[in-house]
Parts: sequence; C-alpha cells; structure tokens
Amino acid sequence: MIVKPIDVVHLGLSGAISSYWIDGPEPALVDPGPSTSLDGLVHGLADLGVALTDIRHVLLTHIHLDHAGGTGELVARAPHLQVHVHADAAPYMADPERLVASTRRVFGEAHDRLWGEVVPVPADRIRTWVHGERLPVPGVRAFATPGHIAHHVSFLSETDGTFVAGDALGVILAPGAPTHPPCPPPGVDVPAWLKTLDGLEGIGPEAVGVSHFGMHDDFGGRISEMQKRLSDFRDRVQAALASGNEGDREAYDREAREATSAFRPRDEVDACFDVFRPSYDWDGMRLHLERAAQA
Repeated sequence: MIVKPIDVVHLGLSGAISSYWIDGPEPALVDPGPSTSLDGLVHGLADLGVALTDIRHVLLTHIHLDHAGGTGELVARAPHLQVHVHADAAPYMADPERLVASTRRVFGEAHDRLWGEVVPVPADRIRTWVHGERLPVPGVRAFATPGHIAHHVSFLSETDGTFVAGDALGVILAPGAPTHPPCPPPGVDVPAWLKTLDGLEGIGPEAVGVSHFGMHDDFGGRISEMQKRLSDFRDRVQAALASGNEGDREAYDREAREATSAFRPRDEVDACFDVFRPSYDWDGMRLHLERAAQA
C-alpha cells in the first residue's frame, strides 16, 4: 500500500490543496477537494496512472468545501464510489444547503469562484463512521481528530506508515515552513484540538500528509509545534480582545505571510493566504473564545 499526494492545482495555483491517493487492495482517495479543482484532481490521478474507475472509496477528513466540496460531482462521474465520512457530518453531504450557506458567510462574493457548485451525494453512496469503529477499507485506520472542526477524521495507511492528517496538524505550505493553525469560523475548539494532539503522539508514522500542503516528516516535532502555535494564537487573540486591540487581526495576517515567505516565494504565499486568510482564522478564534466566555 502506497500513499501519494495529488496537487489538485486549485484555480491554477500549485501547492495549495493536496488530495491523497491510497493504492491498496481497495484503492481510496482522501479529500477530493472542491468542484472547482476536480479537473486538476483527474489530471493528477492520470499522472499516477489512475482512472476514476480504479477508485473504490472516498475518505473525507471533514466537509469544509476545500476538502469535500467536489465529492458529489465526483460521485456523479463515478457512481460506484463509496464515500466515508464521520456520522455527524454525513447529513451535510446528502443535503449541503446549510453547509454552503455557512461557507458563503465566510467567503462572501468570492464563494462561487473559489468553491463552485456543491452537488449532494446520494444517500446510498454514503458510509458513516463513528469513533471506535473499524473503517471498512483494508489497510487504512481512521482516527477521530476533532479541533479544527468537531467531526474531523484523519487516516493512517498501516502498510507504509503514512498519516493523512487533513487539517489536524495545521497548514504547512513548504518544507521547513512554520505550522499555521487553521481556525476558520464557526467550528474551531481549542481544548478538543489540544487533546487530539496529545492523543496522536504515540502513533509515530513514517510520514505525514497535510491538506495544505503535501508530505512532511518529523511527526512528533510537528505535533509539538502545532500545540504551541495553537495555544499562542489563542492567547494572542484573548489578549487583543481584552485590550481592545482591533488592529492585531491584520497584523497577524501580515506576520503569517511573512513567516512562510522565508520558505516559499512571497507571491505564491500570498496567493494561498488570499484564499485561506489568516484574518479568517482570527475571526474563528475570536468566535471560539466568545462562545467559551458565554458558556
């Protein structure tokens, strides 16, 4: 069993969104990406010698549109596919109206250009997963990894030791680049995320694949970095809210871009972060903290 990353070349931009091909007894695809990049996915699969008819399973880490938005259209093209998703998220795949409305509130007028149409997945194509169950895909183990969103799931290829993390280990836009905590509204939960990271420490995979972007090593180091950066980000937003420092939102956005630009050309970093804006992550963390204070 071999895991291969696929750059879906979202809106012509390389190095932004990874899907993952798991070549096993029942081949699987993790996170096909949005409908706006399905042609890029198909081309990436073809480069690996894979046709849509070769895929048996689609595994979703979660249902944010940059990960799962193209699933319904993919199933329309390949109706034999089985789509595996956390039980709590399955209703939003079968009827994505509320999911699209929520995403549209974040991205506004850019929504349709970025993510395109979200086609419902037929109910008979959906297979739900809950924590404690064995995933019905030979050689692939699922882990509940809540925090980025409550229904987040990550996957371990047990043969080659690759851990496909989705967003659980953050955004890493280049080898050696700092980890950026993706916290878009409305689902981030910092205590749950820190607990997830604690629980992952004993897995020890050979490599880790993140959705944004690609394959990385030093799993333990990336966990430690994510723990620190997530905690520091929470504390920074908390301090800004307490002091009324509204300008720190944009300062954080600038600093995130500058930090990654030491490892990748600035125009490419800006193109990625113009889609996944650090200022949106600030908004998500602020919402999380406000909800926690009300509770």
